[in-house]
Amino acid sequence: MQEKFLQAYRLVEKAKKVLCIAHKRPDGDTLGCTVAWNLALKAMGKDVTMACVDVLPERFMFLADGNKFIREFDFRAYDLIIVSDAGASYMTRYHEIYPDIFKGDVPVLNIDHHHSNDNFGACNIVDAAAASTTVMLFKLFEACGIPVTSQMATALICGIYNDTGSLMHSNTDLDVFEISGRLMELGGRVHVVARNLFRSTPVSTLKLWGKVLENARINDEGVTISVITWKDFEECGAEGDEISGVVDLMNSVPGAKYACLLNEDRNGKIKGSFRTQRDDVDLAELAGRFGGGGHKKAAGFSMSGRLHREVHWKIIPEKQLPAGAILPETSGIKL
Repeated sequence: MQEKFLQAYRLVEKAKKVLCIAHKRPDGDTLGCTVAWNLALKAMGKDVTMACVDVLPERFMFLADGNKFIREFDFRAYDLIIVSDAGASYMTRYHEIYPDIFKGDVPVLNIDHHHSNDNFGACNIVDAAAASTTVMLFKLFEACGIPVTSQMATALICGIYNDTGSLMHSNTDLDVFEISGRLMELGGRVHVVARNLFRSTPVSTLKLWGKVLENARINDEGVTISVITWKDFEECGAEGDEISGVVDLMNSVPGAKYACLLNEDRNGKIKGSFRTQRDDVDLAELAGRFGGGGHKKAAGFSMSGRLHREVHWKIIPEKQLPAGAILPETSGIKL
């Protein structure tokens, strides 16, 4: 990994104009990395641009220069592209807008921690064992002698808190605690991160989560399932990003195999989110069946479609029936 870090640093040293890309539907890890890169590269005298295909959620606007992300650009105007925390090239969605962006015209530095990463960069730094991509980025900065400022430390903590559920998920290992402590020593404002990510909830989000929990059930296979339609979003006055985090609450049901949340967006897409606490379940493999990916215990997918509700009723015979009475085990009646 040290050689990969040095390879990345050589690309950065050579570049003059750098484009830093966050993945679609951005979370705290991809944004924490992108903001930290932006600050580090500017300090090195680089001309830096941050981009994301989607508008940043309001709760991440506390990050330095969070309001300076752009959505469109000419990628050939840059001599280096850095993509952080994208589990595959399609996760940026820029391959749809600019089909040649990852074809080698401009070198790409790809840093990530997902099993599903397709190594789309000229330099690929991928560690599926890392708790977050910001953990990896801090190690890169340290290995290459790049100073970490207070604002950078706060951005890196944001990624750690996002991907470890505020240090409560099973991926919170000793490495995470040690790096978090060092980032705090460097001026990282953990209380600001915690307040914005986990202690600042609009009424519209509470209403939306209420609908998710009201719709939740455990199926015959022990999976906690819930759905939310775009109509539900509209009734709650909620935006698409306000669904983030509720699947982790669903994952707290004792004995459940895993949690699955399906939600619609306004553009005719269905997003599936999976979470589990168990070691014998591979959600990355499950999400892969639907064209998605992620980690073993946290994964997801996206596909075109709409949610359609069907209600099935069946007759289940009593354990004890009158002598001579015969009923099928279940009927095929649908109402």
